[in-house]
Amino acid sequence: MVVHFLLTNYKFIGYLYVMKQVVPKSITKDKKNRKHKPKSTYKPFHGGKPFKQPKFTDQKYGTSQLERNFAKDFLDRMGLVYIYQYEAKDIKRFFDFALTCYDDVKYEYEEKDGIRCVKQEGQFFPLDILIEIDGSFFHADPRVVTEDKITPMHKHNKFVDGLKDQWAALHGVPLLRIWEYDIIHNPKIVEKEIEKYIKNGKKKKEIKENKKKPH
Repeated sequence: MVVHFLLTNYKFIGYLYVMKQVVPKSITKDKKNRKHKPKSTYKPFHGGKPFKQPKFTDQKYGTSQLERNFAKDFLDRMGLVYIYQYEAKDIKRFFDFALTCYDDVKYEYEEKDGIRCVKQEGQFFPLDILIEIDGSFFHADPRVVTEDKITPMHKHNKFVDGLKDQWAALHGVPLLRIWEYDIIHNPKIVEKEIEKYIKNGKKKKEIKENKKKPH
């Protein structure tokens, strides 16, 4: 009878065996403790994607599509001579753009992340103007990021901005900061600001050259 029952109900007995299998506690704990990473809801204010750097690189500075668009839409179109990602070596920081009013000199050029600019190393570059492109979110533009939304990341960026401001002031170089918001919504105002700084730089250049001339 027992043999007959086992033979006729082997499927049922196998089912009971599977059901009674004990799941190791470590596996159940891992499943409970497993946290799903929330998808980032942040979208850049300018609607574009940040420039993706190669995974393995010794590049010391970061770049963005916003900076490349600015170089093309403003600096290149206005025929200005500049270095992209100018290194201030004594503070180990990079300025987005460094301009010179000595545009009649034959400089050696290079390409940085799709931008053709003057090469900083190996030649003299008269530094007349510095330009920083401040992203609306990362640099906490008051029109975009309110005080209650300020994070430690914003505070750190402000600290770095302060270092750059001090360096420019100590070296007597005018620093023009341009908001991402204005590049998109007020391009004419941005262009006028750049022209004003260039005009002042050329005046200083004329004064220097006149001092060198014999009187």
